Amino acid sequence: MPQQARIFGQSNMTMYKKFSCWRMFSLSFALCLMAILFMAELQGWTAHRVAAPWDKLVHASVYGLLSGLLGWGMVTYHRFWRLLVLMAILGMAHEGFQSYLPGRTSSVWDWSADVGGSLMVLFLLALSKRKEDDVEGRYYR
Repeated sequence: MPQQARIFGQSNMTMYKKFSCWRMFSLSFALCLMAILFMAELQGWTAHRVAAPWDKLVHASVYGLLSGLLGWGMVTYHRFWRLLVLMAILGMAHEGFQSYLPGRTSSVWDWSADVGGSLMVLFLLALSKRKEDDVEGRYYR
């Protein structure tokens, strides 16, 4: 039995069954959404569409949606902190990308809204997946 399966008490077949087509769809949709986000920025479609105080809510919502899709596509909740770091880096790259576009500025507050939205959704998703794992009788170390 592989090392990972021994640690989590699952066989490879159980891990394979949990990775369903819906999980694959959520990962694919999240990657497409990220590509659309960067392409929309490049074309200037998102420039100043939302008023100043509400744009933070849009940032948190979009990055929360991305985090939720990617997190739901993951098999267990144990690696959500890695996804949070990935979303923080993606938000930083997005803000850096905006600084090179004419008429756009990057902001630490926008980045913090990105990370905050991701953190909130991943926390809720981790709680729900942990309860799901406890109900199914799987105990992780």
